[in-house]
Amino acid sequence: MKYLAAFAGGFILSNANPLENIEEEFEAFIQKYDRKYEDEADRQMHFEIFTKHFLHIESENAKSNSFKLAINGFSDQSPQEFKSHRFGLSSPSKAKLWGSKPHLGTHEYSGKPLPASVDWNDQGAVTPVKDQKSCGSCWAFSTTGAMEGAWKLATGNLVSMSEQHLVSCDTAGGDDGCNGGDMDTAFTFLESNGICSEDSYPYENGSGVCKSSCSVVVPAASMKGFKDVPVNDEKALMEAVAQQPVSVAIEADQINFQSYNSGILTKECGSGIDHGVLLVGYGAEDGIDYWRIKNSWGSSWGENGFVRLERGLGEDGQCGITTMSSYPVLEESNPQGGEDVEGVDKYRQAFENFISQYDKTYQSSSDKELHFVAFKTSMQFVESENAKNLSYTLKINSFADQTVDEFTGKRLGLSSPTRSHKKLWKGMPYLGMDFYSGEELPSRVDWVEQGAVTPVKDQGQCGSCWTFSTTGSLEGAWQSVSGDLVSLSEQQLVDCCKVDGDSGCGGGDMDSAFTYFESHRICSEESYTYKQTNGACQEDACSEVIPKGGVIGFKDVPANDEHALMEAVAQQPVSVAVQAGQKPFQMYDSGILTQNCSAQVDHAVLLVGYGTEDGVDYWKIKNSWGATWGEDGYLRLKRGVAGDGECGIDVMPSYPVLHLSEVIEV
Repeated sequence: MKYLAAFAGGFILSNANPLENIEEEFEAFIQKYDRKYEDEADRQMHFEIFTKHFLHIESENAKSNSFKLAINGFSDQSPQEFKSHRFGLSSPSKAKLWGSKPHLGTHEYSGKPLPASVDWNDQGAVTPVKDQKSCGSCWAFSTTGAMEGAWKLATGNLVSMSEQHLVSCDTAGGDDGCNGGDMDTAFTFLESNGICSEDSYPYENGSGVCKSSCSVVVPAASMKGFKDVPVNDEKALMEAVAQQPVSVAIEADQINFQSYNSGILTKECGSGIDHGVLLVGYGAEDGIDYWRIKNSWGSSWGENGFVRLERGLGEDGQCGITTMSSYPVLEESNPQGGEDVEGVDKYRQAFENFISQYDKTYQSSSDKELHFVAFKTSMQFVESENAKNLSYTLKINSFADQTVDEFTGKRLGLSSPTRSHKKLWKGMPYLGMDFYSGEELPSRVDWVEQGAVTPVKDQGQCGSCWTFSTTGSLEGAWQSVSGDLVSLSEQQLVDCCKVDGDSGCGGGDMDSAFTYFESHRICSEESYTYKQTNGACQEDACSEVIPKGGVIGFKDVPANDEHALMEAVAQQPVSVAVQAGQKPFQMYDSGILTQNCSAQVDHAVLLVGYGTEDGVDYWKIKNSWGATWGEDGYLRLKRGVAGDGECGIDVMPSYPVLHLSEVIEV
C-alpha cells in the first residue's frame, strides 16, 4: 500500500516511509514527552514537523557518519520555535565576554606540549547537566558553568550555582531573563552581587521576581578578572580548556544539533553564534579530533547532555566554537587564613559565610555593601584586639554587620536619665541610700550559681533593655523573699508601661517601669511572652506573680562607691546602667573586658556578682542579647576602675525592695 501526502516543506512521502509507521512513532513521541496540542490543526502542524525530523534522522543515520541522530523532546519543533525556547544568547559584539572585569591578558598559546585529551567532567570540575527548558537562558548556564569550574579549581569545592539568580535578578545591560542575555553582562552583575547556590535559589524556568536572600557561593568582587582566547586559534583554546572549563558560543540552530544523539558531530553548522555553552575538554576517537561540550538541554539530549563537535576545522571551528571563548579568573582562598593566596578578599568570603550562618538579608546590593563595610570593620577590629593577648577575647557574632550607630539603635534602649536626683525607681518610696557598712565583703558573689537569676533572654531588635533590667532585679528580689525563681514578663512593660516617656521598643528606663509597677501587678513570662515588638496591653489576661503593692520601695547605691556596690550585690542582683555602644562590647566573646568605654550610660543590664581571675577583679553582668553573645549571655567587666567604674557601672546602681504580704516581713 502506498501513502502520499504533501507537506509545507514541499516534499512527497512514498511507500519507502509509510505514514502509518511515522504516525505510530509520533503517537509514541506524544506519550513519552506528554505533548498537548491546542487542536487538530495544531497537532497536524507538529506532526508534519516531526515527520521532517524523522526522515532527516533516518537519512543521516543511514550514512556512515561519525555521529548519530535520534528523536528527542525537540523533534516536533520547527527551527524557529526551537530557537526561541532553547537558545537565548543575545548577539554580543566581538568584545570580551567578561568585558567589565579587569582584562588579565589574552591566552596566547605558549607553545608547550598539549595533553592528548582533557575532560573536566571526569576530573570533578563540572556539575551535573541542567535543563534551561523553554526559557532563553543559555547565557546564564554558560556563566554558571564557567564559574563552577573556576571555583572548584580555586577552592577545591564543586558547588552548583544558581542560573535563576541571574535570570531573575540580572536585568541590566540588556540581559532580559528568558528573553536572552550574554555572559559579559552576567559577570558585570556578579561583580557586585556574587552568585547564589542552586540549592538556595533553584531554577524555575521563568524570569520571576528577584529573591532578596540566598546562600552566596562566590562572593561579590571575588573574581579577579578574565582572559579571552584569540579568535580562531585552536591550540590556544586547547591550552585554555586544559587549564579550566571555558565559556564558548556556538551556532546551534541546525537540525543536526537539534536531533544530536551521540558521536562526533561533523556536519558544518555555520558560525552565526546563537547559543552559550561550556567547553569542558577535548580528545580524539577513531581518528577524529573533537571538542567536548556541556549543553543545557537536560541529560536526555545528546550524550547524557554533552555533545562532541569536530575539532581541527580551522577558521571559526565547528559551529563557530573558536569565535568567542573566554574564562574567568578567581581569587584563590587560603584555608589557613593570614595572607591571601592570589589576593582573595578573605573578608568578603567571611561575610558570605556570616550571611549564611545568621540568615541575613539586605534590601539591595548597595545595602549589602554598606553592611559588608561594617562587617569588615568589625572583623578587622576583632583580629587586632585578639592579637594583643588581652584579658578578653572578641569574636564575630550576629551583630558584626552593624555599625555602632545601627547597633546602638537596635540593641540598647535606655533613655538618658540624669546622674543626680532622678532615682532609677523614683516613683517608689525612697528607703534610703545603701552606704557601705564597713563589714568584710565576700571575695566572690555569683547569684546565677545561687539560683536567683533566670536564663538569659534576648531583647531582639527592640530597644527594650530597660524592661529586662527591671524584670531581672525583680526576679532576684522575689526569689530572695519568696524562695521562688519565676521569669517575669518584659512584654508587659513594653506594651503597658507608657509613663514618663517610656515607649516600648523605642526605649525607656527602670524608674518609669517601677513607677508603673507600684500600681500594677507583675505578670509571668509564661503567661505574657516576649514578642520583640510593641503591642496592645494584655496584662488583664496574664498570670500574676508579684501582686500589686508587692514592691514597697527602692534603695540606690552611692555613685562611684565600689565597696557599696559590692555589698549591695552580695545581698541581691542589682540593676545597673553601662555604656555598651562601643565595638568591644558589641563583639565581646569571653574574659574580662578592660576597655575604657566611658560613663555615658546607654544600656541597662543586671549585675549578678563579682570575683577575681588571674589577678584581675571583675563584675559579672547578665545581658539581654541572648545566650550566643559573650559568655553564654554574660559579660565580665573589670572591677576597680576609679571614678564611674568600667563602662560607667558605678554611676547609677539601684535595687527594689519587695514585701510578701502576710508571709514574710522585710
